[in-house]
Amino acid sequence: MKKTFLFLFVTNLFFAQNSELINTNWQVTKFVGEMFPTDQLPTSMPYQQVTDFSSNPSKLSLTFFNNVSADITYTGQNIFTVNSKACTLADYGGDNGQVNHFFGLLCNFFIKDTNYYYFIENNGTEKTLTIGNAIFQEIHFKSGNLGTKDIQSSKIVLGPNPVKNILNINKSDNITSVKIFDSSGKLVYDKHYEKSKTLSIDMHTFKTGTYIIQLNGEENYKVIKE
Repeated sequence: MKKTFLFLFVTNLFFAQNSELINTNWQVTKFVGEMFPTDQLPTSMPYQQVTDFSSNPSKLSLTFFNNVSADITYTGQNIFTVNSKACTLADYGGDNGQVNHFFGLLCNFFIKDTNYYYFIENNGTEKTLTIGNAIFQEIHFKSGNLGTKDIQSSKIVLGPNPVKNILNINKSDNITSVKIFDSSGKLVYDKHYEKSKTLSIDMHTFKTGTYIIQLNGEENYKVIKE
């Protein structure tokens, strides 16, 4: 009987952690490794960086100017396996190479056919995520700004998502600016408005992929372009 309760507890803990992992947008806060005397901190830059996980299909998408995209399998209690990985490798020229260096750490952290453990803590105001490997390296995250997974709790309607042509945005308060970043963090759309509550943005010429829609310089939403 005790073994049964233990199994149920572990199973419930796994699914609880898995649900929080998938239903939260994350931002990298630091990279930790034994080969570094101090924590490696992300360099400030004018581009959004968002990391999220999905379950169907099971994928990891990490954006820090460039993008790490990985097919993964959830293989156990707070464990996932990387089945394949790809990194974009555009050069960021806005500093002395710090962004490129930090992204290199993130890209090289994920290796095909390797297991990774993760742990989520929730202090009531913010969640933290730690992903670690077998050689004592860790990437730390915090719960990110408002994203697609939080749209239902905000006073905004944004869709269709995925979008093929026209993206419609309806907001209860005024929209004064819209910026759109592609998956590499590049700004591809930047427009100011005179306090509009309803907008239609033509995205038919945008390439297929993931985009971050930033409203009024502070609210961020993820949109998939088909």
